[in-house]
Amino acid sequence: MSRKRVCVYGLGGVGGYLGGMLADGAKDNYEVYFVARGKHLEETNKNGLILATPSKGEIQIHPTRAVDNVNDLPEMDYIFLTVKGYDLMEAVVDLNKISKVNTAIIAPLNGVDIYERIRSRLDRGVVLPSCIFVTSAMKEPGLVVHKGGTTLLVLGDDPQVEDYDPKELLEILRKAEVPYRWEEKPEITIWEKFIMFAPFALVTAYSGKSFGQVMEDVDLKNLIKSIMEEVEDLARAKGIPVKDSLVETYLGNAQFYPYETRTSYQRDIESGKGKDEGDLIGGTIIRLGKEHGVPTPEAENIYKKIGLKK
Repeated sequence: MSRKRVCVYGLGGVGGYLGGMLADGAKDNYEVYFVARGKHLEETNKNGLILATPSKGEIQIHPTRAVDNVNDLPEMDYIFLTVKGYDLMEAVVDLNKISKVNTAIIAPLNGVDIYERIRSRLDRGVVLPSCIFVTSAMKEPGLVVHKGGTTLLVLGDDPQVEDYDPKELLEILRKAEVPYRWEEKPEITIWEKFIMFAPFALVTAYSGKSFGQVMEDVDLKNLIKSIMEEVEDLARAKGIPVKDSLVETYLGNAQFYPYETRTSYQRDIESGKGKDEGDLIGGTIIRLGKEHGVPTPEAENIYKKIGLKK
């Protein structure tokens, strides 16, 4: 019986963490393939991927194979799609080339409509709604640093596939020491994360300040709270039973994030490359607000101001 094949498509902060952990735990249990680009791919193929974590220190990882073109890969059993949001749709087209009918796709991106976006272009495969709680980033080509977060991967059933059995996938995660939780309704956790993440992403991108600096600024902290409440109203309008007192809990927990943490959207804006996750965050809030008749004035105002900065 052939070993299962696991692909990590996108080797940035989240992909580097998941890819590193999966490849480190693979041994003879399964094969791990990376899809990456540029100098990061070159360094990974030359010296391996270095993953620095608080628990394991620096570990050097050599995948089964790392490529920049999926045409050089066999069909996969599991695909972790971890590209930036603005590359999502192009990546899904690529996935059609390496997916089978029963290939499981896990895409823990920063958004609440990732499942719908993938399904709109995917020809075949099982899409497991998911999110991950991790702070990690590519520090330099070949080096990914995990800075914080529980690293918990939350995932659950594909609404369109009734008989999918996740047992084998969960065993792979266990062997890789990736903390996970299988949920009957993962969309609740996905939305609850979005209620926390999206306001911080918008306000840090607008202000240019880190998590810690934002929390020290009374006006910016109040702005985050207002946007959290808008997104919470959106979730309830969509029938998502998010927890009570969620906003207060998240504002309290924010103090435990590393002071210097900068959101991925913020880094996009600061890079000046012209590509960012704004549509996945601010664009989604505005669209869903109009669709469900929920006012989102604070999110709209900040999103427009960020646009003027580009």
